[in-house]
Amino acid sequence: MQATIRTILVIYKADHAKARAMAWTVADWLAARGLTVLLRENLPEARNAVLPAGAVLATPPQLALILGGDGTMLSAARQAVAEGVPVLGINLGRVGFMTSAGLDDWQEVLADILQNGFTEARRIMIDVAVIRACQTAYRTTALNDAVISRGAMARLAAFDVTLGDVDVCTLRADGVVISTPTGSTAYCVSAGGPLIYPGLDVLCVVPICPFLSDFKPVVVPADSPVRLALSAPETNMYLTCDGQELFPLDDNDEVVVTKSPRCLRLATRAGDSYFGRLRLKGFINRP
Repeated sequence: MQATIRTILVIYKADHAKARAMAWTVADWLAARGLTVLLRENLPEARNAVLPAGAVLATPPQLALILGGDGTMLSAARQAVAEGVPVLGINLGRVGFMTSAGLDDWQEVLADILQNGFTEARRIMIDVAVIRACQTAYRTTALNDAVISRGAMARLAAFDVTLGDVDVCTLRADGVVISTPTGSTAYCVSAGGPLIYPGLDVLCVVPICPFLSDFKPVVVPADSPVRLALSAPETNMYLTCDGQELFPLDDNDEVVVTKSPRCLRLATRAGDSYFGRLRLKGFINRP
């Protein structure tokens, strides 16, 4: 449990009037309770606005509120706009699996956190690199997943799969998902992969529509690099990270996924339940 919360950073969805208005509503509510509030649009170059006017920031924020949906949470994590600060999401989107509050209960949730504090949970992130002709052609960091998938042509791709230091197989498929536990409720489960408890230090490799292959979704230690080398010509493949960055792949490119030294720090309340959230969002149905 953390020390008393005195400063809160509020990050709101970029170019979204509803999120901006909601951010000021939340900031006013917090300021009325004696907190210093930093407001920031979810853009790398955005500056902070400080409430109350003229307030002196004595310490870094103890908590960051992310106003938007899962996409805003992913973007904020990837851009590191709240680096080193525990985050809590207020859902303005649709599914909001990563968020802890919504438009109907944010005051109740924040009041509870201000009074009783929160517990921090850490979620692993991945570094994703594309190696082309022995050079790094692309590099990024993701929270949910890295997905290799085909473009407009309905043509199978072939991947030489290496897990850790073991050459596993050559896989023919429409693509491959490499997911963190956090991302297991996204494309991973839609492609037939498992739900993975978020605190585990693992990655999941899931083929998309494999062809004549016994390769099943596999969970590996996060410290074991995942390497996928394209081995079929003219397959028109793309790498997508967290559904937010797209990079075109060339024949013979190698995609390397490793555990990042960065992580997402999530603020959780007492009584928060992963399986309760799965039921709430429709992943598990009660009998």
